[in-house]
Amino acid sequence: MTVKDLLSRILEVIMVVILSTMVMLVFGNVVARYVFNSAITWAEEVSRFLFVWLTFVGASFGLQKGLHLGMDMIVSRLQPRTRNIVEVVNSLIILVFLSVWIVGGIHLIEANLTFMSPATGFSMGLVYMIGPLAAILMTFETIGRLTATIKTMRRG
Repeated sequence: MTVKDLLSRILEVIMVVILSTMVMLVFGNVVARYVFNSAITWAEEVSRFLFVWLTFVGASFGLQKGLHLGMDMIVSRLQPRTRNIVEVVNSLIILVFLSVWIVGGIHLIEANLTFMSPATGFSMGLVYMIGPLAAILMTFETIGRLTATIKTMRRG
């Protein structure tokens, strides 16, 4: 099993755990609200935070598996050498964007560490931590693809 396969499996498990927890919290809150006429105040907030984490973990997983939508009508018609050049430029643009995302995400975490969520008292910095983490995961994947494209260009 490669490191990429292991990371993929870990992301799958994390997504399943997050989604299962969300389902249990929301279902428990619905039951509490309509059967016992009393809501679990923190359950909605935790579910919302988990949904944010699920979105970013899923985006990282989707990039790793190549599940994101892509428009390649023009690129697919290019010659292999030109297509590789376009892929290298694309990867470099993505890496610049991810770098900005990581730096901005770290600033966002630092700015929100002292702000606590109302129902749970969690630091909002912990909630926002998933942004830079997802960007780091996407950076590793993008660097791997860039490296593979460059190796293909050298061989061909």
